[in-house]
Amino acid sequence: MVFLFRDRSDINLFFLVLLSVLLHFHFWMEPPMVVANATDGLLAQFILNYIKPLPSITLVIIFHIIILSQAIQLNLLLSKLKMFQQTSYLPAFSYILLTALFPYWDVISTGLIANSLSLWILVKLLRLYDQSQPKTLEFNIGLIVGASILLYEPIAILIPVVLFALTIIRPFRITEWLVLIMGITLPFYFIFTFVFITNNTANFSQFLPKLDWKNPLVQPEWNVILAIAVLTIQFIVGIYYWQQQQSRFIIQVRKYWGVMLLMLALTFFQPIIFSAQGLYASAVIITPLACFISFGYATPKGLFIPNLLFWAGALVIVYNHLV
Repeated sequence: MVFLFRDRSDINLFFLVLLSVLLHFHFWMEPPMVVANATDGLLAQFILNYIKPLPSITLVIIFHIIILSQAIQLNLLLSKLKMFQQTSYLPAFSYILLTALFPYWDVISTGLIANSLSLWILVKLLRLYDQSQPKTLEFNIGLIVGASILLYEPIAILIPVVLFALTIIRPFRITEWLVLIMGITLPFYFIFTFVFITNNTANFSQFLPKLDWKNPLVQPEWNVILAIAVLTIQFIVGIYYWQQQQSRFIIQVRKYWGVMLLMLALTFFQPIIFSAQGLYASAVIITPLACFISFGYATPKGLFIPNLLFWAGALVIVYNHLV
């Protein structure tokens, strides 16, 4: 299966669709769950009011459209920035595999849909490197982050990512930081202005991110433990091959991977800091995780290790839904 995605043929788009349908085979027996916490932002309200009531077949189609569009967008980004030695569809392959592997990512959730917002932010961030006049782009990045937080509060975990990414990608200039911070705060300024004019300033706090520190893995079920174990093995293998490739990357690409590693490290804590949704909020980690795991599929010259990783994941998926 893995060898099909090691080249850049357009037929791989069809194989991605087929892979998504096969790995999420259980949706033809039971439609995907729709998970949203009404207090997590405007996106949750949209999901509860307009997506959850839809027929089962429509939910299945929506889920596949969401993950396929995100996987292809991520693949295009990595290919355009030459973040791999060879262009392939393995990042998209890894992304789709992860959505089926972990039970909390195998649903239509605000976290999964918000992944499109995090991808949008990442695309903008990685364009900063070669900008001679970056302030407009930096303001737009901040504006997207601020608006995304209003749509889905746990996206606030990306604020440190964009701030530190600015330090990694560009020389430190205080004016650029101020422009970025101004963009982040602008949507909240408009909200505050509105509630102030309407004498509802007490309601302003409901638009701010709510931190709720809890451990989301209290007494996990066996299928969750099994999925995490396989996920960890895939990540370790991917990181090992990623480190081997670092010396071959140009400085620009190394900085891109530095941003990706920072995003991975910070989003790991999202379900702990924003625990209202528990592990459903962790879907934002799929993007950076798929990037690093892809090295475990793309780098080995033979197919033994990649196939072993894939079939281990496939067996866990089957076990979780048939046993």
